[in-house]
Amino acid sequence: MLSTLVSAIAFGVVLASIIAIAAMGFTLQFGLTNVFNLSFGSVMTIGAFAGYLAEVNGINAWYGLGVGGVAGAVVTLVLGRGLFRLYARRGAKLFEMMMVTLGLGLAINYGIQAISRNNVYQFTVLQAAPLHLGPVTITPTQAILAGIGLAIFVSLEALLRLSRIGKALRAMAAEPALARSCGIRTGQVVIITWVISGFLCGMAGVVYIINSQSVGYATGELFLPLVIAAAILGGAGSPAGAAAAALLMGIVTEVVSAYGGPQYSTVAGFGILVLVLLCRPASVLGGQAREMRLTL
Repeated sequence: MLSTLVSAIAFGVVLASIIAIAAMGFTLQFGLTNVFNLSFGSVMTIGAFAGYLAEVNGINAWYGLGVGGVAGAVVTLVLGRGLFRLYARRGAKLFEMMMVTLGLGLAINYGIQAISRNNVYQFTVLQAAPLHLGPVTITPTQAILAGIGLAIFVSLEALLRLSRIGKALRAMAAEPALARSCGIRTGQVVIITWVISGFLCGMAGVVYIINSQSVGYATGELFLPLVIAAAILGGAGSPAGAAAAALLMGIVTEVVSAYGGPQYSTVAGFGILVLVLLCRPASVLGGQAREMRLTL
């Protein structure tokens, strides 16, 4: 019984690493721009297919992480500074913009479905001998994925807290008007935010298919609810909160799956979100009053 629990926690950490990469990108994007981007999952799928195509053409799957990240960054920047900004200039508010992202996500999703002809493709990474860590048996690939998640979290936190652009980004997320009056180049900060969040989104798509070993048109959309739940649970604009929430959700879903069956795992994860929102509804805003208008 104890070995089952320990193994479930270990697999939960691996799952949390995947959720955290995407959730940090989502919360960073939402925290600064206030765009609740429901097309985020579709961009994850684009990144996943970019990594898959790179691997098919002879590029190592691990290098495919960078390929997927770049694809996600480019698509996100085009959407953010192009389409989303256009709608904002035409008077779109928060809810209208969310509907725009929903429609855009569906369009991308069904476009990929048409191009791929609804096929699911195998994505294989060379496996080495399993690692036996006491009662836990994991693959080297899973250990690497957990390490990647940790490295991205540390790097993003260092960027936000130690660099000038990170401080400018946090200032804009807290008080956009004050940041502008202090001479911060808000346009550049928004562009950098789209690029970083898009890169994390695309990379998360590749990490997901490395773990699942398959990619299809609905790859990102199926994973998006867990990403949004972790981002909301962690508080808008807080990568550290998103990472902590991802860890909680990953462990809970795997423990429930081990003891109650996989059909209950996702329900348990969202149950945590519901309880938190019932007790602390302000957590969706990061626990504080925020200027809820589009910053594009």
